[in-house]
Parts: sequence; structure tokens; C-alpha cells
Amino acid sequence: MSAFRCLILMVLCASCSEEAPPDFEVRLNPVAEQYVRLALALGEHDSDYVDAYFGPPEWREQAAQQERTLAEIAAAADKVVAKLQAMDVATDSLLALRHNFLRAHLQSLAAVSRIRGGLSASFDEESKSVYGFVAPSYPEKHYAEALKRLDTVLPGDGPTHARYLAFREQFRIPDDKVENIVRAGIDECRNRTLRHMALPDGEGFVLEFVSGQPWGAYNWYQGGGQGLIQVNLGRPRHLGTSIRLGCHEGYPGHHTFSSLLEDRYLSDRGWIEFAVFPLFSPQAVIFEGSGDLASLVAFPGASRNEFLRDVIMPIAGIEAADLDAMQVVRELMHEMRYAGIEAARNYLDGNWSKEATTDWLTNYALVAPEDIDAWFGFTERYRAYRINYVLGEDLVLSFVRKENPDADAEGDWQALAKLLSLPPAPALFTD
Repeated sequence: MSAFRCLILMVLCASCSEEAPPDFEVRLNPVAEQYVRLALALGEHDSDYVDAYFGPPEWREQAAQQERTLAEIAAAADKVVAKLQAMDVATDSLLALRHNFLRAHLQSLAAVSRIRGGLSASFDEESKSVYGFVAPSYPEKHYAEALKRLDTVLPGDGPTHARYLAFREQFRIPDDKVENIVRAGIDECRNRTLRHMALPDGEGFVLEFVSGQPWGAYNWYQGGGQGLIQVNLGRPRHLGTSIRLGCHEGYPGHHTFSSLLEDRYLSDRGWIEFAVFPLFSPQAVIFEGSGDLASLVAFPGASRNEFLRDVIMPIAGIEAADLDAMQVVRELMHEMRYAGIEAARNYLDGNWSKEATTDWLTNYALVAPEDIDAWFGFTERYRAYRINYVLGEDLVLSFVRKENPDADAEGDWQALAKLLSLPPAPALFTD
């Protein structure tokens, strides 16, 4: 057992004043199997639902043969949730999180089944029932004031969004340099992660470059510590992509989290629920939130610009770029981070037309014209999933700050490592 794992177990047990009932974990095991089988059954109706599965192959075959209806899946999930609610929750903190994880994910599974079956739900109703959280809504005045502050630091004349896009051009990566830059970014993200966290032996990934997708990048976890990271070459790339993509999809983001969950809970403890990763589920909040926060933890303070200047800019063939100014712009744009969610909420709820939504995205989310179609493609396909990035990052940051109120760099690593060592249950943010 590694020193890192011993530390995590001590942290987990420190808050346990009593032992769990001796049969509590055993009683959760059949519930976990039912959850996995129901997730696979739902995946037969929604090809996006099961993001990864590496459990018994015959379970997937059986799910395909049984042809359960969406109504049957929802009803079955409700029964399992009732069984969980009737249990006395363990005082052991880890088992309590397992119980919360299973209950929340089964409730979410039932909600997805009903929505896919035709149940009408608003954006906020969907995000609450599927992911467990609702993103805040801010009035237009909030974004207009943030835009004014941004306007004061951007060079040139004309509309703020046009000046922002023009300013950003100095950081654009030449198309023929994208692959080398992405590889360099992921390598550095992994090296930094290994200085602070122990990864499962033999973990790794394959990197592929694709096109024609609504997303910028995707991590397809394969099981056994192996992943497939795909990067969409059809989306514009800028210098910061090297860090953001490498950390979010790889280290200490999705690939790290997935491989740790499999190693710690499926392999070591036999918790079969971690043989399936449903895309539309509460764990997505923590996956996307930790992925977005990962680059801030891995590249604190001035280290981000130092890496971009010393490593990425030479690869890109960019001799001059005002990285300090870009840092100021990034900080100001942080105040506008919920603008895209506001657009998705109003567009999907039918309050705004596509033209009105495009105007909002252009003016307040500063989405480039060439990215508009991809924004609509992603939003129409994944709907309320959009909350998981911005709201997820805020929730994960709240966890990190609770663990590390002094906000020192090493403390942030330890706090993030703790979060990634735990079952991704909503109770981590609600208790």
C-alpha cells in the first residue's frame, strides 16, 4: 500500500467515531449491482448515457436482450432508492458517502429515464433532478457591469466582443502546431501531478486528434487505468489550451480521477458501481468541476505564464504575446462565467430565440462567430450538462477552500487529492 493511500485512509477514518454495522457494506453490494444493470439498460435508450463501462461483459449483453422500457427502468430505480432510504446510514464516513452516491445516482437515473420518456422539465428542473444542483441566475445588469470593467483593459475601439476576439488572436496556435503543443501540455500536467499524487501502476492513455465533434476534447476512460483522450482539431486553439486541456482531460483531471476511482473502489474493494460512468449523473458535477479547477491547482500564480512563455510559445513559433495582459483579461472574464449557462437556460426553456441567444453569447459570453454552431450543437445534445463546468468548479473550489483556507499551493494539491480519493457523491458539498 502506497504512503499516499495510507494517508487517505487515515484522513477518512479520522472522522469515524463508530464502526459501521458489520453487514452495511454487504447490504449495499446488491444495490450497487442493480444500479449498474439499470444504467446499462438506460444506455440502450440513450447512447450518450453510459460514458464508460468495464464491468462483466455479459451484463451489457443482458441489458441489450432484456429491452426494458424507460418507464420500467424508472420504476425499478425508484424501488431501489426506497430500499436505500429505509437503511440506517452508516456512521463510517466512507460508507456513508457510498450510500449517498448510490441513492443520488439512482434518483438521477430515474429522472433521466422519465425525461427521455417525454417528461417535460425546465432547464433548472433537469439540472436539479439529474445532477443535484441548480446554477445561479444573474440579471443582465451583472454581465453588463462586468463587460464595462473588461472594456477598460482591452485595446482599440469598437464593441467589446470584437476587441476581445482581436486581442485574443495574438495567442492563437498555428494549426500545424496544435498536436505538439497539446502533447507538451499533457506531459507537463502529468509531471506536476506525479509530484503531489500517486497514480495507479501502469495507468496511461492514447491521444487522438479528430474533427466534426460538438466538444473541444473528450476523455473516454477504457478501464484498467487506460484512457483515450480525443482532441477536436475543428475548434480554434490558443496558448492556454495546452494547460487547460492537459489538466482537464488528463492530469489531475478526468483520467486521474477515473483511474483512481477504479483502482481504489472497484479493484480494491469490489464496489461494482464504479464499473460504470454515467454521463448524465451527479458525479459529472465533480468530474467537470475538478477538471476545470485542475489547471489552477497545477499551475498556481506566475507558473502558468512561465510555462507558456518558456515552453509553449517556442513550440508555437510565437515570439511575442502579452501574457500578463491576458491574465488580467481572464480574471475579469471570470465574473462573466455564468453567461453561457444563462443562455442555455433561456434557449432550452424557449424564452429566447436562436438569434437572441446568439446575441447574448456574442455580447456577454464573448463566443467567437466560428464557435457559435458548436455551442448550439453541444447545448442541444447535452442540455443541462452545461452547469457541470462552471458550477462544478465553484463547488469543487469551495471544498478545496474548506480544506485549505490559507489557499497555499501545496494545500490546494492536498485538498484536491483528498477530493479525488472519495466517492463522487453530492454529500461532499451539501453536508
